[in-house]
Amino acid sequence: MPRTLISLGANLGNVRESMGAAKRLLIDSFGASNLVFSQLYRTPPIGGPGGQGDFLNAVVAIDTDRSVWEVWELIQAIESALGRQRQHRWEARRIDVDLLLFDQQRIWTPHLKIPHPRMCMRTFVIEPALEIVPNSIEPVTGWTISRLHNHLVRSHRNNSMIQVLCQDASQLSQLQREFAKVVGSDNCLTSEAHPLVQWSVANAEQMVGTALRQSKPKDPLSKLTIAAVASPDPMTVLWEDFSKPWVKALNMDTRLALDSNEFRSIEGPRYLMPSDDPKWAVHEILAASQAMQCELEAVETF
Repeated sequence: MPRTLISLGANLGNVRESMGAAKRLLIDSFGASNLVFSQLYRTPPIGGPGGQGDFLNAVVAIDTDRSVWEVWELIQAIESALGRQRQHRWEARRIDVDLLLFDQQRIWTPHLKIPHPRMCMRTFVIEPALEIVPNSIEPVTGWTISRLHNHLVRSHRNNSMIQVLCQDASQLSQLQREFAKVVGSDNCLTSEAHPLVQWSVANAEQMVGTALRQSKPKDPLSKLTIAAVASPDPMTVLWEDFSKPWVKALNMDTRLALDSNEFRSIEGPRYLMPSDDPKWAVHEILAASQAMQCELEAVETF
């Protein structure tokens, strides 16, 4: 049966009760013998509005013969049953259930993306996952959970950089100016709270092909590659469709997988995001850095 990985998180109301209720609903849906739960971990809120309390987080492995779409609908129903309301991004929440992995499937659609796009950058996901499925493979990078965890630990210790790839020089300049405004430094040097960012102009189609076989490896200090892609008209063109060349370059959809004669130049954790709103995009970069560096505290068996 396919091995599914989901994450649970909550920081609003009676958090322990909400997590316990989610566990009971998962058992009702999948059967206790098909579930493995990590410990509960306490983590600070990342990226959302201020004034939030700490989160309790956990990761659950599920063996199921249901399809990925059936599993997705089931966990959405669990969120609704427990009173999850979505009004503001990364806000305080009564419960959050995210589908992280479904076997080795890679899916890129407007409604569902598997693996979860931010999974590899989130210490509060990778560390609980390490506890229960250290040898499971994240199919986009091809790395095990254990290797992803070691990469995050080493990157944090070595103060590694985030590599941001932009489609053109104009887009790059916009993001750099916004980043400098937020960080408060024209040269965007790192600090305890902000990442060191390497900015580059790149073309997705040129990053795939036999000519890249002789290219030098990506900077070994890079802990995360972020491809920032703008849509020509966000109101009429689905960003997911417009960004398909990058989806292929980053190996994020089985339907667009590289064939044996092609070569992908990006290795390790990567993230593909829209960049039409520079302020939002910079917020996303900073949130990624915080998620990679956040401290976890194991609080109890779940």
